[in-house]
Amino acid sequence: MPANASVELKAGQSIPILDLAPLLTGDSSQKQKIVRQMGEACESIGFFFIRNHGVQQAVIDRAFRECEHFHSMPLEKKLEVRATTKIVGYLPLGGQTQRTSVHGKSVVPDRSASMYVRQEFPPDHPDRIAGKPWVFDNRWPADLPGFRDGTLGFLDAMAGLGHTLLELQSIALGLPPNYLNTHEAFSPPTYNLRLLHYPPRDPDIPGQFGIGPHTDYGYMTILAQSNLPGLEILARDGTWIEAPALEGHLLINNADMCRRWTNERYRSAPHRVINRTGQMRYSVPFFIGPRVDIALDAWPTCKGEGYPTPRDPLSFGAYLGEVNKKNYDLPGEEKAAADQDNAKN
Repeated sequence: MPANASVELKAGQSIPILDLAPLLTGDSSQKQKIVRQMGEACESIGFFFIRNHGVQQAVIDRAFRECEHFHSMPLEKKLEVRATTKIVGYLPLGGQTQRTSVHGKSVVPDRSASMYVRQEFPPDHPDRIAGKPWVFDNRWPADLPGFRDGTLGFLDAMAGLGHTLLELQSIALGLPPNYLNTHEAFSPPTYNLRLLHYPPRDPDIPGQFGIGPHTDYGYMTILAQSNLPGLEILARDGTWIEAPALEGHLLINNADMCRRWTNERYRSAPHRVINRTGQMRYSVPFFIGPRVDIALDAWPTCKGEGYPTPRDPLSFGAYLGEVNKKNYDLPGEEKAAADQDNAKN
């Protein structure tokens, strides 16, 4: 498959496919072509596939196995690690409703369950000692050997790939190659791994989504897709198009802070998930976000002639706080304990 390939969709739409093999082999002559393709994809549909990305398939396969193992546990065991006051740990079915979307709001809770895993900071890490807001305590299930190692191994692999993608985006935006990776907004980046389970859609509930129409909240998302269909993207012409699952590929999309900080140059594309297959569906998205405390208006090459006047500076933390408050239904510690007791009875 050539480096400038794309997968054709209905209504004349397509999703570009970037072949990163030249980057792995050190062939710098192809780098500018990859950068150009990435920029075009970010400005058009807002999604693109990557192949020959350097992440071992065994690492991806293990992440899916751990995802399925976790969601197959008894409910009372999953509730022991339930997300309570922060988005880390288990979010049961119905724990999220897309209330903030302007692209078709969910009218019932999403039919999906999630396990959220964050990057870990050792006890002596300066950010943990300083109590930085991007330091979380993961909630690990007690009876699932290998789950921690498998998920953190995948997180580390995706973080390395994210570094490469941010470098390519820097160049595509006319910035120095190391601009984003060394910017204070990504020092450090915030990572969030979501292990998703989509039961089959309930045909008796109209308007039910696995995840309702939304845009991602952070800066960039790397998605390891299920081999079952379900993900749909809203094209610029207003049509919903199904994104295929391509073996050996990862699917990348911009998120809201990217759209904001590129001053609308790069698209944060609305998307949704509907599991019509009648089977259990799993996916493993990896979210790359900036620090929560750095407020910016736009990158320096996304201002001036040809661009709109930048909006007021905004931090990821301020944006995320408002979105999470409206879309997630977290029970708090006391109610979570009661729910766990009820699940056992």
